Formats: sequence, structure tokens, C-alpha cells
Amino acid sequence: MKPLALTMQAFGPFPTQQSIDFTLLGEHPLFLINGATGAGKTTLLDAISFALYGETTGQDRAGKQMRCDHAADDCTTEVEFTFAIGTKVYRVMRQPTQHVLGQRGNTTVERRTTASLYELRDEWHSGQSSSTMDWHPIETRKVTEVNKFIEGLLGLRAEQFRQVVVLPQGKFRELLNADANERENILSQLFQTQRFKRYEELFKQQAGDLKKAFEKLEQQKAHILEGTECDDLTQLEQQIAELKPRLETQQSALKQLNQQVVDTDYQLKQQHTRNAKSKDLQHARQQQDELHTKQAEIDNKQHRINKAQAAIRLVPAYNDWQQTEVRLNVSRQKQTQLSEEKQQQAKSLTNAEAKLAEARTKLEQSKPLRSTLQRLEELLPTVEQLERLTQQVEQYQSTLVQQEKGGKQLRADYDAAQSELKQLRTEQQQVQTQIDELPELESRTHALSEQRQQLLKKQQLAEQAAVLKKDQAQLQRSLQAKLAHKQQAYNQVNELEQRWLASQAPLLARQLEPQKPCPVCGSTEHPHPAQSDANALVEQHELDKARESYRRAEQAFYDEQTTLAKTSEHERQLTQQLSELADLSEAALEQQETQLNNERKVRTALLNRRQKVQQKLERAEQQRGQLEGQLDHCRSQYAEVKAKHASAQTELENLKQRWQQSDMSVAEVKPRIEELKQQLGQLEQQFEQAQQLTQKQSQQYHATQTQLKAETNEGERLTQALKNAQQTWKAQLSASNFSSDEDFKSAQIDESELKQLSQAVSEHNQRAIELKSTIKELQRYIDDIPPADIEQLTRQLEKLRKDRESEQSRFNHQQSVLLNNEKAVERLQQLAIQNEALEAQYASIGTLANLATGQNSQRLSLHRFILSVLLDDILIVASQHLGQMTHHRYQLVRENEVSDARSASGLNLAVTDAYTGIQRSTKTLSGGESFQAALALALGLSEVVQQYSGGIKLDMLFVDEGFGSLDEQALDAAIDVLANLRASGRSVGIISHVRELKERIDTRIDVHKGQHGSHITTRVNN
Repeated sequence: MKPLALTMQAFGPFPTQQSIDFTLLGEHPLFLINGATGAGKTTLLDAISFALYGETTGQDRAGKQMRCDHAADDCTTEVEFTFAIGTKVYRVMRQPTQHVLGQRGNTTVERRTTASLYELRDEWHSGQSSSTMDWHPIETRKVTEVNKFIEGLLGLRAEQFRQVVVLPQGKFRELLNADANERENILSQLFQTQRFKRYEELFKQQAGDLKKAFEKLEQQKAHILEGTECDDLTQLEQQIAELKPRLETQQSALKQLNQQVVDTDYQLKQQHTRNAKSKDLQHARQQQDELHTKQAEIDNKQHRINKAQAAIRLVPAYNDWQQTEVRLNVSRQKQTQLSEEKQQQAKSLTNAEAKLAEARTKLEQSKPLRSTLQRLEELLPTVEQLERLTQQVEQYQSTLVQQEKGGKQLRADYDAAQSELKQLRTEQQQVQTQIDELPELESRTHALSEQRQQLLKKQQLAEQAAVLKKDQAQLQRSLQAKLAHKQQAYNQVNELEQRWLASQAPLLARQLEPQKPCPVCGSTEHPHPAQSDANALVEQHELDKARESYRRAEQAFYDEQTTLAKTSEHERQLTQQLSELADLSEAALEQQETQLNNERKVRTALLNRRQKVQQKLERAEQQRGQLEGQLDHCRSQYAEVKAKHASAQTELENLKQRWQQSDMSVAEVKPRIEELKQQLGQLEQQFEQAQQLTQKQSQQYHATQTQLKAETNEGERLTQALKNAQQTWKAQLSASNFSSDEDFKSAQIDESELKQLSQAVSEHNQRAIELKSTIKELQRYIDDIPPADIEQLTRQLEKLRKDRESEQSRFNHQQSVLLNNEKAVERLQQLAIQNEALEAQYASIGTLANLATGQNSQRLSLHRFILSVLLDDILIVASQHLGQMTHHRYQLVRENEVSDARSASGLNLAVTDAYTGIQRSTKTLSGGESFQAALALALGLSEVVQQYSGGIKLDMLFVDEGFGSLDEQALDAAIDVLANLRASGRSVGIISHVRELKERIDTRIDVHKGQHGSHITTRVNN
């Protein structure tokens, strides 16, 4: 990423729009951002970070807190940052949440945070206004989408950006001064290594799950064996082998019993069935006798059925005769009706023809009216032209009157606008005079802020001193306890040493030989050699253990003593700082702040009033110009309308003179034309109506005549048809068994009755056939089965069933045991397979879990191992920079000692001093050396994070403050390190107010602090 331009407005201490063109600083420059304390140097970094991520570099200042107090109410707080990635140029614009003037100008409304991102479609040109370039919008509504796109473009999140590009004031020392656990959190967030932590938990969980699964398998195995009478799988398989032949013998005996039960049960059922069939046979013969008694009644019903069926065959001829007679009567009635209608329609036709002749005569007599209408229509264009001209003259006359009134009003408005302009200019001068006479607020506000900071610092120091006093008391008690523990350990070591020395004499005595010198005293005589005491014996390892315990107690005492001394010194320094602070009163500060707020409100009110007066003045000048243009336009329109009025008036007079030769006034022409048209239209309408009526009556007459003729023909046809139908009926009646019409009618019965008679006869005959067949079948069944003793068969069947149930119960029990054991064997074999699979899985998963969670020789987890590798990469780069700044004296290294597994082993930092060859803690470095180490570590971290962020090339680095703690030689070395970064294609910006840097670096951005805010100038070394 390469910065191109930055524009801020009403942001931080900058009340107006300030712009920086980074391309003017040169190709990969080393430049200084210089300015007094509080001028707004760090605000430039805040603006870049806020434009990209919506966050400032310090994180303790929100975007909505960055609005400039000196900005005008109508000035919007916004930041615009243009940057390049490769050949593509992007522009991001962002506005924080802020209160702005509403549309009416008298109230403020809250405007929410906005963000927009654009991509340049053409080439970037330094100095060209961004508004004239072709920007393609990428996202202009959703702030979160802009943030995601920026992170994707840069490959960095906000916290990574602050470590890689912007090294904010006091923040880049965090990694150097942090303890191992804090350093683990910092590196984990920067490199997003939490996934390795999740891997550790995953491996640990999987190993635990495998252990639980193995325990569950063992529980299932024990539960399965509990359901059997065996202790293991082998005993279970042996029991199964013994049960199988025993079950086969029982099954064969049970099968024979089953067959005997079936045979006996069959014989018993046959006898019961034979007895039931005998009863059924007797009942069937009784029903057959009852049917024979009803045979005469059935024959009578069959005779009625035969006569009714014969009558049905004659019904069509009889119905044809009757229906033809009815149709003939209907036809004769219709002929009479149509004849009467024909006579009535003939009279109506005669009347209609008379009216048509009368209407034709009146129409032929209307020719003089048509001639008059034609003559009047020829005069109509002249009449319309007279009316149009009359209307135009009246309109022009009305327009002239209105324009005269409008001109007078415009002149009055113009004079009023001139007067208002004069008053507003006077008011503007008065307001500006009042603003110029107001006292200066910026320095007093800054002084009050410093006093508040001193008061807050005093309160914080007092709280810290109170806490330190409590800590001192606690440390004193702890020191006394550690002293007692040290003395106790010393006494124990002294006692063990005495006992150990005493136990050495018997050992030497056992080695003494007569007439040979003692190795202690040299005597050749040994009258009283030392005797060993079992209670006094002390082993060497016991003595060493006691000495080590004393050494730890002594070290703990000295450490506690050092901590107490440091705490006392810190408490003394706090007391001295409290005494140096002036007595500050909260009430006095509140009074000063109230006075400043009142003066600030007066200034704000005057500024708002000046702005409103300026706006009114601009509107008044604009209104005067508009009124002046309206006056000129009104004059030209008046002259034009006046000329048109004169022309129309002349033409109207000429037409009126020509019309005076006519015998009719202009007003009478159009009404007379309408009257003539109405009279002619009525005559034509009457003729058309008479013609239509005549035609309608004629059509009705001829239609009726046609219907009457057709109906007469139909009557003649029906008369002949009736004669034929009557002859057909008489012939069929004579050929039947019926003697007369009455005999035929009496034989007819309705369909439902015929159906009932037929059904009764059919059911009687069918029942007789069924009974005959049933009796035959029952007799044959009874004859085929010989009789037997039912009671004897019943007793025999009950005995067989009891024997079978007893045998079945024994068989079922043995079979249940066998099945249960076979299922247990099958389940145990499955569990054995699962157990082997679990053991295979745990062989790999368990090993991974132990390695990943730190249960190894190094006691180093996977996450900490990854972070240690990343830290080594950072330290390699950082040591190169630190060596250059310290003339190769110091080198940053990582301590490789194995510490408590509960702490971040392998992440502790140290420095190797080439002058002494000793590796020591970074906390032993001086203030300047600490800054050099922190800067080197920050530069190393910046480069390594960039390498691990997808290969995104970041061409700019900002370093904020810290150079004041360096001497001249160290300062030159630090600048050389930063200058060497230019060789890798990076531009470096240093934010500092140190005078030596201003003398060494010519290319700089100066931030000037003023009473009404700050502004920026750029200085380039040519």
C-alpha cells in the first residue's frame, strides 16, 4: 500500500480542510512530521487509521470524539484518504457520528457514521482535484462492508495495521515490556494463531472421548456377562456347545407330541361337526315341507305376471294412438291463434305505410330551409374571426393593466432589497467588531486542561501511595515470615551437618588397623574407636536436600527484601511527586471552566450570528439581482403586448365595417344556424322512424303468414297419422289374448308391483333348489363319518396337551438360554473389534494430544511452539536493526528455558550483550536502550507481519515519538536504520518535536498550532 493523499476537515485540532499530497515528498522519502505538543501530529496517523478502519491509533479516542471544537456548525467532520495498491488507486471517505445543523438552520440533528470506497478508472495525477477524476463506487452505504473490503485489500486488520504501518505513541513498546503471557496474547492476535489453540483443545477432546468410549466398552462387556451364568467368553462358548445337542433331542420329542395332539383334536372336531350336520339336515327337511304348502299361491302370481308382460308388448301402439290425437288438437288451436294475429298485423302495416308517405312529403318541403342554412354557414368564418379578435383585444387590454401593476410592485421590491442590503452590511461590520474584541480562549483552555490533568494525576498518585502503604505492610509481614522460614531452614541444615559429621567418625573407625596411623590424628594406637549410632546416621542426599531448601528460603527472603525496598522507593517517589504538585481546588477549576464555557458560548453565538448575517446578505444580493432582471423583462413584455393590442384593434374595426352590409347581426348567426339544423334533423328523424316502423310491420306480417301455412300443413299430416295409429292399435288388440280395451287396461300393473311379483316367484324357486342341494350334501357327509365316543376323545386330548406344554416349557427355557448366550458372544466379539479400533485410534490421537498440549520433554504446547517460531522470525529481523543502532553490542534473543507448563514457556525475551558475553533480561536496559530495542522489535514485527499477511506490500511506515531519550550518536544510528528501510521501497515518517531531528531531516510536514486551531504546511528538500 502506498499513500497518495490525505484530506481532513473539522478533524482533531484542524477546524478547516487540510490536505497532504504524499507524492510531493519524493520517491520513498524519510520525512519528519514536526510540531509543538498538542498541535496535532498524531492526529495525522489517527486520520489515516480512521479513514481505513473507523478507529484511531490510540483506540482510546473514538471517531465521534475527534470533531474539532473550533469548526463551524455547518462544517462536516470527515476524512478522505487516497492510496495505491500495485497499479490500482483507491479512495476511502469516512464521517464519524456527529451533530450537524438541520435544514432549518436553528436545530442540530445527529448524523450517523458513513463510509464510502471508490476505485479510480483512469490514471492518478498529483495535484489534480479528486472530484475531476473518474471514480467507480465499490461500496457507498454499509460501513461494515467497507471495513471488510479494506481488510481484504490490505490483508491487515486494524490492530495489525497499527503494528505494521503506524507505530503509535507509547504503543510499540508493549511487545518488549510485556510478560510472557501478555506477549502470547499480543502475538496470537496479530498472527491469528488461535486456530492452533483450538487444535490443542480438539486433540485433547478427541483423546478424552476415546478414553470414555473405551471405558464404556468395558462397562458394556461387564453388563453382557452379567446376563449370563459365565465369567468370560471361553466359558460362554463351552456352554453353547453343550446346549445344542440337548435341544435337538427335546425338539424331536416335542414334535411327536404335537402330531398326536393334532390327530386327536381332528377326530374330536369331526364328531362335533357330524352332530351339527344331523341337526342341520332335520331343519332343512322341515323348510322343504313348508315350501310345498305355498306352491298354489306362487302359481297364481306367475299367471298375473304373464298377462302383465303381454300388455306391456301392446303399450307402444296404444301410446302412439293417444299421443298423436293430443298433438293434432294442439296444432288446430295454434292455427286459430296465428290466423287472428295475421288479421291484426295487416291493419298495423296499413297505418305504418300512411305515416311513411306523410313524412316523405314533409321532408321534400324542407328545401328552402336547407338553402338558408347553407348561406348562413358561409358567413360563419367571418363571425368566428370577429369573436376571436374581440377576445384578443380584451385579453391584451387586461394584460397591460396587470403588467402596469406588476411593474410598480417590482420597483417597490427592488427599493426594499437595496435598503435591506445596506442594513445587513452595517450589521455584518458590527458583529465582526464584537468578535475581534473577544478575549483569547485557546491558551486559557489548554492551561485549564493541564490543571485538570495535574489534579487528576494528584488524585491518582494519592490512591497509588495508599495502595503502596498497604503493600508495604503486607510485605513487612511476609518478610518476617520468610526470615523465620530462613532461620528454621538454617537450623535444620546446621543440625544435619553436625549429625553427618558425627556419622563419619564410625565409618573411619571401621577402617582403622592396629599399629597403623589414624588418617585423622596420626596415632598408631586406637584405644576408644567411635561407635555408630543408628539414630544419628544422616545420608548425603538428605543433607543436600536440606541445603537446597535453605538456599531457596534464603533466596526467597532476599527477593522479598528487594521487593520491599523497591516498594519503599516507589512510595517515596510518589510522596515527592505529590509534594511538588500545587494545591489545586476542584471548585476553582469548575469556576474557571464555567467562565470559559460562558465565553465560548458568547463566541459561538457571535460566530453563528455572523454566519447567518452573511447568508442573509448573500440571499439579499441574489434577490436584488433577480428583481433587476425581472424589471427589465417586465418593460420589454409591456411594449410587446401594447403593439399586439394596437394591431388587433385595427383589424377588428375593419371587419366590423364590412359586416355592416349584412341584414343580420353577428350575435344572431350561430343561434339561427343551430335552429335550422334542429328543424331539419327532426324531419329526417321522423322520416327514418316511419320507414323503420313500416319495414318492421311488413316483416312481422310475412313471418306470421309463413307460420300459419306451415302449421296448416302440420295439421293435415297429423290427421293422417292419427288415422294410421288407430288402425295399428285395433289390429294388435285383435291379434292378442285381450277381448277389449278394458281387458287390456285391467291387465296393466305398475313396474314396482311387477318387480315384487317376479322377485317373490324367483325367490321361492331358488330356495326350493337350494334346500334340495343342501339336504343331499348333509346326508352324504353324515354317511361318510363313523360315530365315536366324544367324552373319551376329549379326555385323551387334554392329557396330550398337558404333556406337550410341559415339554414345550423345558424346551423354551433351554432355547432362550442358548439364544441369549449366542447374542452375548456376538456382542462381545463386536466389542472386541471396537476395542481394537479404539486402541489403534488412541495410539495416534493420544500421542498428538500429549504433544499438542505440552505433555512432552520440552513442556511446550503446539500454540506456544508456533508463536516461538514466529517470535524467532521477528527477533532475527529485529536484531539486525538493533545491532545497527547499538554498533552490534546488543542482540535480541528468546529464552529457551523450560518453565512451569502453566506459563507461556519459550516466549520470554532477553538481550545478549556482546561487551560482556552475558545474556540478560530486556528490563535491565536503560531508557534509551529500551527505546532502541522496542523500535527494532517493532520494525521486525512490522516486516514479519507483512510477510505473513498474504504478500501485501506496504510502502509507508510511521513512528510516533520516543526519540527524545536518545543521545546524539544513538539518534544518528536510529535514523540510519529508518533511512535504510527506503532501500526496500518503504517511505518512513517520524513524528517528533525533537529539535535534533528537525535539523537532520529537511523533508517534513509542519503542524502549526494556533489560537483557533491548527493547520499544515509541507516542506520538501529540493
